[in-house]
Amino acid sequence: MKIKKTLLISAPATKVWETLYTNYADSCDWASTVNESKEREVAGSEYMGRTCSTVFGDVSEIIDKADEEKMELQYHLDDTPFIMKAANANWKVKPLSVNTSEVTMDLDVTLATLPGLLMGWMIKPKMRKDLNQTLEDLKYYIETGKQSEAKIKSDKKYFKKKGNKAA
Repeated sequence: MKIKKTLLISAPATKVWETLYTNYADSCDWASTVNESKEREVAGSEYMGRTCSTVFGDVSEIIDKADEEKMELQYHLDDTPFIMKAANANWKVKPLSVNTSEVTMDLDVTLATLPGLLMGWMIKPKMRKDLNQTLEDLKYYIETGKQSEAKIKSDKKYFKKKGNKAA
C-alpha cells in the first residue's frame, strides 16, 4: 500500500524540518497516532532510531538517510506490529516562501499476509485516515505550538487504558 500526501504549512521550512528531523524522537509531542516515543541508538549507523507506541501497535524505526540541506528524511520500520510486514517513509520539506512550506510524506507499507488477506479491507482505510490526521496534527502543532484536538483525545484514551492495565 502506497500513500503519498502533500500539505502546505504556514511556517518557515526550517521550523517544519526541526519538528520532523531535529526532534525526530519527539513525534509523541504532536502526532495523534503516536502516544509515546523515545530516541534509541542504532549500532553501526550514523543516524538514530526511535521507538513508538502507536495506534497500530509498538513500532521501532531507523533513519536510513537525512539530507539537512535538501530537508529530506527517509526511515524504515525495523520492528513492526503484527499487521505489517514492512514500512518505509520519506518526508520532504520544501520552502515556498519565508513563512510557507510544502511537506510531502511518501509511505510504502506492506501488510503481513494473513492480516492483509483477512482484514485488509478494514486496515487500509484506517491507515489512510490516520495518516491524513497525522499530517493535520503536524500542521496544527507547527502553526499554533499546541497539540490538536485529535492528539489530546488520542493521548487521553491511550493513557487511561494504559493506567487501567497497570492497576
